[in-house]
Amino acid sequence: MKNLRLIKVLVILSVLLLSFLVVLSQKKYQINISRNQAGWVIYVNNKQAQVKSRTKTPKRVQAQVKSKTKTPKRVTPTENIEATVGVNGLNVRDQPNLSSSVIGKLNLGTKITVKDEQPGWAKIESSSGVQGWVYTNYIDKDTASNNETQPVSGSTTSADRTQNSQEPLKGKTIVLDPGHGGSDDGTTSIIGTHEKTLTLVTAKVVKHKLEDAGANVIMTRTNDTYIPLEQRADLSNKNHADAFISFHYNWIEDPSINGLTDFYYRKSRDNILASDILEEVIKTTGLKNNGTRFDDLDVLRNNSRPSTLIELGFLSNKQDDAVVESSAYRDRVAQGIYLGLLDYFSIKGQVT
Repeated sequence: MKNLRLIKVLVILSVLLLSFLVVLSQKKYQINISRNQAGWVIYVNNKQAQVKSRTKTPKRVQAQVKSKTKTPKRVTPTENIEATVGVNGLNVRDQPNLSSSVIGKLNLGTKITVKDEQPGWAKIESSSGVQGWVYTNYIDKDTASNNETQPVSGSTTSADRTQNSQEPLKGKTIVLDPGHGGSDDGTTSIIGTHEKTLTLVTAKVVKHKLEDAGANVIMTRTNDTYIPLEQRADLSNKNHADAFISFHYNWIEDPSINGLTDFYYRKSRDNILASDILEEVIKTTGLKNNGTRFDDLDVLRNNSRPSTLIELGFLSNKQDDAVVESSAYRDRVAQGIYLGLLDYFSIKGQVT
């Protein structure tokens, strides 16, 4: 009888237990049943046992993953490069190309920070807050190990040889000759601009650039006046010019011809000057290089000083004319003349 009663009690308890478990399961409770020395024990949402221990593990894994993603940033951080401007009037542009807008200028010796680089260009920020892109040939990267500087882009330029001088052309007399003038218009561009007008405004921009570098600059004319060719050469001879540069713009019947040419008369004396100037002007303007060549021109033949005549583009060519009549182009020409003279006088000093 006792056994029968015990069985009935167990059946009743089992039914109640199953009902209880069904209700709990519908409410999404987690049930764990285990047995210890005291008998059977039911755990409802046992957070201290399996539940929390299992949820902590993924958190630790995530923490490890995060730490791994941070490691490369610490190992290879992006470092800014300190540099120095190697020329006067360095153009700062909004994009890394010569056709983009000039948004500022930097003087020789200005300290800058290089934040990014592309072939031939560096994105910089100056100490005064000027930000933009500059041509890497005209800046010098500061080394961390000593006080010397080295170019960002590898090749040695005139700027590298004069970076510590605020007036690299000091003591040099440069005669600038704006071609034509007065009754002599020279040629005329596609849009009707006289050559005499372009040569004068170009020479004036070059004059300011060279004077900023310490040069003594003499102009053969400063207004719309015709000066005889002999007097132009005589001005160079009488002032013992270190360099004489005559400015012209070209014209030809074939409208497809374009580019720049630099002329000399006495090759042994003048070709180095012509070559150095043309090379740098080509770099700063991006126009086609037609090379240097001999020509029996009065201002060169009657000149006893190092002299050259540069043709700064074809006014008969649509592509050249669209570029050369802009003020931006004259700034680039001035920069190229300046750098060409730095190269010329450095080479000349080594030879003599």
